[in-house]
Amino acid sequence: MESSNPLKKPKSDYQETIDVIQSNTSGVGIDPQYTHAIIIEFLKQISGRLDRLEKIVNEKR
Repeated sequence: MESSNPLKKPKSDYQETIDVIQSNTSGVGIDPQYTHAIIIEFLKQISGRLDRLEKIVNEKR
């Protein structure tokens, strides 16, 4: 069974993501603005999903 813990996965599992956010002009090796935008968008999606699930659970009570 594959571990869902991101810290237990090898770096190679993240190569596609690394390739997307990397930046040769940034001192840290990634484009921080783009990376933060991606994170924020995922958090917004997760928040929306949680809102919908909470609504469904509350309607069933």
